[in-house]
Amino acid sequence: MGADLSQGRIVTGKPFGQVPFQANVDLLRLFLTHREDIVESIEAVLNAQRKPIQYLQDQSLLSRHFEDCFFGRTGATATQTRRTSAQAEGSVVRVKEQRDQLEEAHWAAGFRPRQVQGLYNDLIHPADMMIRGFYCWQQTRWPGRNGRMRYAQTLFNLYVLRCLQFLSMRLWDEVPAAGKQVEGPSVLAQERAGERLAEIQGVLDDLWRSSPADQPVMVRDARWLIPLAQSLITDELAPYFEVARQVTETLQEADGLEIQKAHVRMLGGHLTSQIRYYCTKDGVSINEHSVVLRTRTSNALDFALLVQGLVALLKAYDCALQSGDERMRLDMAGAICQGISADPELFLNRVDLLSAYSMTEHVFIATDPEGHVVYSPLGQRHVQLLKEYGSLIHRLIKSLRDDFPRFRPVAGGCSPYGVVFGLPSHLIEHMALKALQHDAETRFSLEDVFLEDLWDDGDTSAAKLAWVNGWRRLPHIDREVQRLYDYPQQFAEEVYDRIESELGRRDSNAEACDGSRTGRLYIMSGHDPETDSKASAIPELPARYFGSSDRQIVAAHKAEPYDRAQLLAGRREGHFLVSYQTPDGWIALKKDLLTEVLGAGSDARIVGLPHDAAQVLRLMCTDLVIPENVADQAEF
Repeated sequence: MGADLSQGRIVTGKPFGQVPFQANVDLLRLFLTHREDIVESIEAVLNAQRKPIQYLQDQSLLSRHFEDCFFGRTGATATQTRRTSAQAEGSVVRVKEQRDQLEEAHWAAGFRPRQVQGLYNDLIHPADMMIRGFYCWQQTRWPGRNGRMRYAQTLFNLYVLRCLQFLSMRLWDEVPAAGKQVEGPSVLAQERAGERLAEIQGVLDDLWRSSPADQPVMVRDARWLIPLAQSLITDELAPYFEVARQVTETLQEADGLEIQKAHVRMLGGHLTSQIRYYCTKDGVSINEHSVVLRTRTSNALDFALLVQGLVALLKAYDCALQSGDERMRLDMAGAICQGISADPELFLNRVDLLSAYSMTEHVFIATDPEGHVVYSPLGQRHVQLLKEYGSLIHRLIKSLRDDFPRFRPVAGGCSPYGVVFGLPSHLIEHMALKALQHDAETRFSLEDVFLEDLWDDGDTSAAKLAWVNGWRRLPHIDREVQRLYDYPQQFAEEVYDRIESELGRRDSNAEACDGSRTGRLYIMSGHDPETDSKASAIPELPARYFGSSDRQIVAAHKAEPYDRAQLLAGRREGHFLVSYQTPDGWIALKKDLLTEVLGAGSDARIVGLPHDAAQVLRLMCTDLVIPENVADQAEF
């Protein structure tokens, strides 16, 4: 039914040895010291116009050649003079292994990217961008040395930035004191995490200082690297919540707040981009029922992370209101509104439904040593944050409504509501590929994508719009594709209008004023005649809200057919309210019922849930299930 608490915690990822943080910082600084030599070597690899097509598309081979530019004698071994070639070669191997540890540690911690058909799902690697550059040059013209050198500088920056993203996730690696044994997960204290973050910021600053003026500054703030490193699609969900907890508990308040703000802005942009994709693909409006339902069902992780990040932002917004700090207030208000932009109804007026949508059974539900169904530690934390979120929104929504008009999309300007992308890492890809052109915009960075131009003049906003529109305007990209991804002013306005409409559903006392009601689920226990008598008058939940890989259950018309792999994948991603094994398969209760039944104001009863499944359902939907005392049930 969930994680096993008998060992005292949820296991997230595989065990992995400690990564030497300082040694990796030193290695990156060594790269910066020898930047000129490394870039010359990269340019030599780019000088490949006479190479066969197989070479120009061989990611593995190009990756090796690219990394040899860093780890050859011109890079990592530049200071190793007077050593024999065998010693130098051995040193290079050890340094490469040290570098590989960063990526391996990230994957082992639960952030291994899943293979997704038709989507590049990884932190952008320079070898892939090299292939993209080769393709562009094949379709247009191969550049001379100056053009190749400019792109070589971009690839150098991209490689160091990729390493820094991995390194940003190592802030919390344990560092034992000399002669002392490490015990527990929190040996690394706030001071150590802060020092490491400052070191990463120092390397990032040096990267851009050493970069030529014609290069895009892709990310300025090291704190944005942490959510960027987590922006991939993975199979494991629990590690994201572990990182969120560490950010809150170990970093200075200002640093933690900036990380959470970056995460909320990126998540909001990713989700609205997803909606834009569905609307364009199906030719429907932003409020189409199928789009709303699909977005809500498939984004349990994003919704939960948004709730957890929004709590910190709402608290900071409240403090800014009290202190009169206008800049901080509007900064927080803008980030909050971006966070809720994908589903303002859910985040503003249907928080009870949001709570259930944001729950993931196998992450937040566990079994204690006595065999009782309980919240896991991550579940306990999330439930507490849900309560805080509901209270904060209830209290602060009027102020948010008053501030919201400042964020209205303006024709000719660039609103975060209109920036369309797949994963946040793809924004780095756009900036890097655009650097193929000698006149590419360099004023703006990743942070600027999500910031409103409240304090800038109209010229800056217009320039940002041209920058966003120009990402895909390259000579080898089809004009129809360019047009498809033009900045969608109308869509940005529709996103704004949805938020404005939901804010308007509140009266001056921050109460919903449209009379909407949320239905309840009644679980038939068979042990309370009075309750069961009342519940018998409630319509039974239709079988279409159950999915099963058990043919007998499907044949009995108690559930819709699901492939076992499909059902387990949906369970892993949080698509269901409860799922459990049957004698010949699995059965799951779909989250669709939250909107279509309970959200529509209807009650429903469920008959036949096993006792443990009923207990899980009660924990997943605490405010939606009646009664709380669920007795043993007859199994399907």
